[in-house]
Amino acid sequence: MTSIRVCAKLVPLLSLLSLWAQEVEEREDEESIEPPYYHHKPSPWRWELYSEIGYNQFLGIPETLRNSLEGLGSVKVNLYLMPMLHIGQAFYIGTGIGLTIRETRFEEPVALFPQADKRLGYRIDSLSSNIRAKSKLQLGYLRIPLEIGLLYRKFNLALYGYGELLTWAKHKRKYRQGSELSRTVEYGNRLFLTEPLQYGVGVRLGYRGLGLFASYNLSFLWEESKGPRQVRPFQAGLYFFDALRLGGKRLHKGRTTAIRL
Repeated sequence: MTSIRVCAKLVPLLSLLSLWAQEVEEREDEESIEPPYYHHKPSPWRWELYSEIGYNQFLGIPETLRNSLEGLGSVKVNLYLMPMLHIGQAFYIGTGIGLTIRETRFEEPVALFPQADKRLGYRIDSLSSNIRAKSKLQLGYLRIPLEIGLLYRKFNLALYGYGELLTWAKHKRKYRQGSELSRTVEYGNRLFLTEPLQYGVGVRLGYRGLGLFASYNLSFLWEESKGPRQVRPFQAGLYFFDALRLGGKRLHKGRTTAIRL
């Protein structure tokens, strides 16, 4: 009878010990399983930052002014920020906003001015031989491009169109006689009668952040009734680019907590 009573008391204790051992084993199994890596879904969007150093020229300048153009024209810097939607691994469509500066320089003292008939007038001032003079016309635009291209393994090829809005215009002349230098600067869109809205096309070809570009206006700089006929701006030079990817980062491995019910 005594042994029966002892066994009867040990059965519940053994049951509790069995349940405790089972729970400990389940916990050890859970802790031995490594939690999975968690990934952000790669974003199809990237940001492209362009900076350009471009040679500027106005094509179609009248013959009377063409011989006065400075050999290398003008070199200016353009800047663009462009979000791009990637299609697959390489192709993209992008649009953004940028600043474009167009300028042409004359080796002679070319003067631009409005005439009584509301047309642009120009002349080359006659100066003595001991006076050196130069002149330039600079136009600044806010540009909105639409670009279709390929960006793959640091290689970039793109075709783009653009629309531009004139934000400033400046005509500057310099006169130097010996050590004396004088400048005259005229501002104002109305003074130069250019069309404030422009549009054109361009192409880029680059690798590892450096490439060549060219852009050409399809619109005329002046209407026929306002200035010289069929003058179109043109740019060519180097561009620098940097693709900044959004998303796609892998999280570090970590342990999660949960409440059991």
